[in-house]
Amino acid sequence: MSEASPLSRQLILDFPSRLEFSFSNFVRSEGSQFAWQAAREISSSPDLSYNSLYLYGEKNLGKTHLLMAIGNEISENFPDKTIIFTNGQEFARKFAGDNDQETTKILGRILTADYFLFDDVDMISGKTSAQEKLYHVYNTLLEKNKKSIFTGLNRPEQLDAMEPYLKSRLQWGMTAEIKPIDDETTARLIAKLGKDVGLNIPTKIIHFLLTHIPRDFASIKSAVDNINQESFAQKRKVTLPLAKAALNLP
Repeated sequence: MSEASPLSRQLILDFPSRLEFSFSNFVRSEGSQFAWQAAREISSSPDLSYNSLYLYGEKNLGKTHLLMAIGNEISENFPDKTIIFTNGQEFARKFAGDNDQETTKILGRILTADYFLFDDVDMISGKTSAQEKLYHVYNTLLEKNKKSIFTGLNRPEQLDAMEPYLKSRLQWGMTAEIKPIDDETTARLIAKLGKDVGLNIPTKIIHFLLTHIPRDFASIKSAVDNINQESFAQKRKVTLPLAKAALNLP
């Protein structure tokens, strides 16, 4: 999820939201199967032996997708539960200094969550005040037997400029890596998404896309949709120049 997306500009997001993020359309491969299963488990069963889940992996592999899918699934399975989504960038900005009336109110709302979803935890690296607040949130929700789910670029112990006490907390629960999707799975997905909208994407174009678009579902679907729109506008079959034009690629 890019910083320009609506999610990055909201401190708190309620559910259900952005229903295109679901478990059914997450691109699973061997390298993401365990993370997908762990995300499904924490969103479908309140009686687990662990109270937190930490998903990590490189950019554009679907961490935010899974986090949003967790929120949407919980809202469907347990509509009486309070789910709160936030992200590291906005959390660090809001809790950069001393509490004022607004931040106290926001923190109080977060502490009422049954499920607390925190995207891009690495964005609070080096932000001491924000880390202290997150540590407080984690401990408070744990004491209440509530669930916390985090995403980050690296394993908790490998997070740069993160206080040891917070690294320790982030290691307490289940940890699952999302590895890059393999080329074969991505190629099948691109072809299927094209077929779903009546678009034939030649093999050579698919191979080109494999090295020019991110590997998360939202990015892949957006690329296919843009190519489809360009093909319709030009009333032409998909060619390499057309695909490049649709995706603003050189």
